[in-house]
Amino acid sequence: MLVLRDLQNQYTKFRLGYLWSLLEPLGMSLVLWLVFSVLLGERALGLSPYLLFLSVAILPWWWFTKSVNASTKIFRRARGELAFSALPPQIWVMRTVLSTSVEFIFSLPVIVLAIVLTRDLPGIYILFFPVAILLQFLLLYGIGLLVSSLSVVIPDLARVVKIIMRAMFYLSPILYSISNIPQNLQTIAAINPLVGILGLYRIGWWPEEHTSVVALVISLSVAAALFIAGIYTFHRLKPRLLKEAK
Repeated sequence: MLVLRDLQNQYTKFRLGYLWSLLEPLGMSLVLWLVFSVLLGERALGLSPYLLFLSVAILPWWWFTKSVNASTKIFRRARGELAFSALPPQIWVMRTVLSTSVEFIFSLPVIVLAIVLTRDLPGIYILFFPVAILLQFLLLYGIGLLVSSLSVVIPDLARVVKIIMRAMFYLSPILYSISNIPQNLQTIAAINPLVGILGLYRIGWWPEEHTSVVALVISLSVAAALFIAGIYTFHRLKPRLLKEAK
C-alpha cells in the first residue's frame, strides 16, 4: 500500500505521469550516444550498437542513483509517521527500494525500443538479466539501510553521497566496456559492486562483457558486505532512530 501510494504521488503530480520513467533514461541515453558516438566518432568507448549498449546500463544506473539518493532522506521525511506507526522502521527503507524498483521495471521499454532501433536481439545469456535485477535489489536494500540510518547521525551525509554518486558514474562501466579497463586494473575496478552487476545485465547481448571469475567474485562479495553492513548498522542505530522520531 505504501509503495502504491508513492507511485501514485510520483505519477499524478506530473502531466506526463508514467512517461517520465521512460523519458528521463531515454533522454540521457540519447544525449550520451550523440556525444560519444556521433560527435566524437566511434572510438571503441563501448560495444556496438552503442545506443543499446548505453541503454542497458543507464536504466540500472538510474535505479541505483534514485534509490541511494532517496535513502538519505527516508527517516527525516518519515519522522512523523515513524513515531506513531506500528510497522518496523526498516519497512520505510524497503518501501523506497521497492518504489524505485517498480520505476525501473516501468522503464524497461527503453531497452525494447533500443532493440527495435538497432535490430540486435539478445542471446541465451539474457537469462542473467533477472539475476542482475535481484542482486541489485539486495545491494540497494543494504545500502538503503546503511545510508538512511547513518544520515540521522551524520546530517551532512546526503552531500557526501551526491559526490560519491558522481564519481561512481565514471568509475562504473556505463559509458565504456569492461574490456576498456586495463587487464591489470580489472581486479581493483571490481571493488565497485556495479562492475559485476552491470556485466550480468549486458552479457545477454555481449558475452565478452563479463568480468573474470575472480573479479566477479570480488564485485559480488563487496555487494554482500554492503548488504550485511547495512543490516548491522541499522540495528545498531535503530534505538536512536526511534528516539529521534519522537
